[in-house]
Amino acid sequence: MDGTNFKDFKAQLLKDPKIEAEYEALKPKYGIIQAIITRRNELSISQRDLAKMTGMHQPAICRLERGDGGTTIETLVKIAGALNMDVDVRPKVEA
Repeated sequence: MDGTNFKDFKAQLLKDPKIEAEYEALKPKYGIIQAIITRRNELSISQRDLAKMTGMHQPAICRLERGDGGTTIETLVKIAGALNMDVDVRPKVEA
């Protein structure tokens, strides 16, 4: 089976300045999501369990982990606390 590997496909896409700019803009969001998923899995906590721990509903945890919709800082702090994580949000001046 001959196909395109993801690394090459991604490199090709990122040659487009518009796609690269959007990719860079989304990095922080998906970095936070990946950290939450990784930590939840390290602790062997299901989405349903995390929802119970935070007073949320499981579909809301699922949406957050998919990156759908806006998530408030308060929600991130609540989830991070349940997972024994810290949240550090600082504004940054772009160069």
